[in-house]
Amino acid sequence: MAHRTDGKSKLSPEVRRRLAELAAESRGLIYGDQRCPEWGTSFAEIEIDANELGHEYIRLLMEQTSDEQSRNMPSAALTVESGEAADLIGTEPRTIETVSGPVSWAEPKAYLPESRKDFFPSDPRLGVEGG
Repeated sequence: MAHRTDGKSKLSPEVRRRLAELAAESRGLIYGDQRCPEWGTSFAEIEIDANELGHEYIRLLMEQTSDEQSRNMPSAALTVESGEAADLIGTEPRTIETVSGPVSWAEPKAYLPESRKDFFPSDPRLGVEGG
């Protein structure tokens, strides 16, 4: 499993407060003006609704984050161990299947001019299958 880069939870009190607000808003989106399912709906059904919403939120967060990260790649990521610097030549669609569903983004594609090789700067261990 990937390690936390800073060892700290990202769930600050402010993040928790905003998530509570998003949950309240989401209840209205899912259940309408009543903001809850009709009386008699089992907790298991409420859990299914919450899981569906949660997994879509998780998937979107991962997709948006991966896409943004790929657009903010540092130049050091384009340098290989030999010191050769790759030239960016565009992007290539990348999709990883996660527990929450497929996550897609435009992965930077680069070329090593001296070695005459394509170069994809992302870590090949990304995704559920890589741990």
